[in-house]
This record gives sequence, C-alpha cells and structure tokens, in this order.
Amino acid sequence: MASNEMIKTVREFKVWRAQFCYSPKGKRAMDKMKSLPRGENEFPYGNLESSVLQACFQASKFEPDKHSLDSRRRIAGMQFPVTSIKKNGKRKRGHVARNSMILYLTTFFRFYTSDESTYEFVGKKVPSFGEGQPDVVADFVNAVFKNENFDGVSIERLTRRLTNEGVRLAHWKYSQ
Repeated sequence: MASNEMIKTVREFKVWRAQFCYSPKGKRAMDKMKSLPRGENEFPYGNLESSVLQACFQASKFEPDKHSLDSRRRIAGMQFPVTSIKKNGKRKRGHVARNSMILYLTTFFRFYTSDESTYEFVGKKVPSFGEGQPDVVADFVNAVFKNENFDGVSIERLTRRLTNEGVRLAHWKYSQ
C-alpha cells in the first residue's frame, strides 16, 4: 500500500514539475536560479535544482487544515522554539508552508553560493554564509503561490524575522 502511495506521489511530482517549469513565472525563476554563481562546495547544480523543486512541490501540496504542531513544535519543515510559541501564540497555518519554503530556498541558495564544503541544515537556523538570493526566492514564491506578490526586500524581512524568533529547519513530516 505504501509503495502505491509513493508511486502516486512521484507521478504527481512529475506532472507538477512540468507545469511549473513551463509556466512563465516558473520558467523565469528557474532561469534566474541557473545563473547563480556556484561556490567552492560539494553541492552541484543538479542537486540544487532537485532540492528547490522538492521544497516548492511540498509547499504547494501542503494542506494546513490537516496538520498542526507536533510534540516537538514542528510543522511543514520548520521547528519553532518554545519562546516563540508562548510569545506569538497560534500562528496562521496558511502561511506556514510558504514561510518554510522561503527558509529552505534561502538556505539552499546560501549554501550553493558559498565556499562551505558541506552543510547539514536540519535543526539549524538559516546560515549566515553565502548569498541568500532574495529576488530569486521571491520569484519562486510568486510562481508557486499564485496570490503572493513578494519581492526581495519582503523575503529578507521575513527571513530575518523568523531567524530572530529562533525558527529552525526540520524534516517535512506528514500525518495522514
């Protein structure tokens, strides 16, 4: 049963990827990503592209009504600190997938453009090395979420706010 579910997800991803890459906004975002300067690291462009598309796909398919914070304060690839939950209370779950995607793409682009040889990002905040490429992240956000109109400045502001709150990257977990 689980293998049938995985095959269905792989097929769904292939269709989504084709639609995304051939849409005008998706194509523009992909073209900008292709022109990023690569740092001296072990993160080739092929891995960057597949990681970015996977994060975008997961964010586009995330259904906030079916998910909530787990016992470790994780949801949609983000882990919130206790102080953030106490201070801010319940979050708008509709923006969780979008914000997670922004943090993931910023992390991927920072690592890709840096001279860091390796980087294990799970459980860590967005790194300070490399270049975050907020304009490229904004293009991906606007391509995945049709009702969004982000620019580089708003991406930087959101990333800074989430980082200051202590939000860390986590594995995407699905509860069905």
